[in-house]
Amino acid sequence: MICIVTALFSEAEALIAYYKLKKVKNNIFLIFANNDIFLIISGIGKINAAIATTYACTANKIDRIYNIGICGSNDKDKHIGSLHPIKTIVEYDTNKKFIISDKGETVYCVSKPVNKINTFKKILVDMESVGFYNASKKFIQKENIYILKIISDFLDTSILPKKAVYDLVKKNIKNIKIS
Repeated sequence: MICIVTALFSEAEALIAYYKLKKVKNNIFLIFANNDIFLIISGIGKINAAIATTYACTANKIDRIYNIGICGSNDKDKHIGSLHPIKTIVEYDTNKKFIISDKGETVYCVSKPVNKINTFKKILVDMESVGFYNASKKFIQKENIYILKIISDFLDTSILPKKAVYDLVKKNIKNIKIS
């Protein structure tokens, strides 16, 4: 089974429609599934992502797992709405680095929204990747863990409207390769 972890319902909504997922009765998480895909909405932050990922991996036989969601960037050469596979996660608070793939971008995982980040590198910024990855690697082989981020802003801490988040994911739905 394939598992998708998103932080927000607005990140999940286009995936739910595209893969024809049905709501699963659950009192802990918002979950949608079909015979092949289990999608869980974690809530914002690395702790929520770790808890939801652990729940998904213990409740199902997961072969591959994806974290799909929006991120900020300090790289104005990139485009809002562009999709980026993640190669490296840097936990911003500790500067601990996790290499998860041989190609892709670096994402800095922060504990709270930021409008600037102390690095000269051009990077992506999210709030879930470290929690998702640390939980996933306890259950899933590293080569079957994927993080896909869509740039939503240039480190603007204002809250993006739900429709805008949905539109960003929907625009990339055919580029999000889940198999």
